[in-house]
Amino acid sequence: MMFWRKDGEELHEDVDLGEILPNHDGSFQMSVDLDLSSVPAEDWRRYDCVFHLSGVEDDIVTKLDKAEIRTNKENPSDRTIPITAAVAVLAVVLAAAAGFIFYKRTKVKLPLQPPSAYHILAVNI
Repeated sequence: MMFWRKDGEELHEDVDLGEILPNHDGSFQMSVDLDLSSVPAEDWRRYDCVFHLSGVEDDIVTKLDKAEIRTNKENPSDRTIPITAAVAVLAVVLAAAAGFIFYKRTKVKLPLQPPSAYHILAVNI
């Protein structure tokens, strides 16, 4: 059994119980998601996740800590780097294409050299 607590009281609201899934090594995994979208970061310390394994006396309790708990909450700065890189690459490609087109249009076309002399050889048989 796994559940979330706030100030020692079991939570039922904003909690999504996941199913028990097998791992490739014969063990199992379970998830219990807690929606923290309306919880200020300074209140996270009031929450903990409790894992109770049947037949084991002590529960495993994990305090909600940003450094320890993975979250699906997006950090806006996490998207800044890939977007900036994509814009920079696009700018370089566009500049290269514009430079190539400019070069092709302004390239000085040298006139063909006229042949210096034509020699006609006529042989009568």
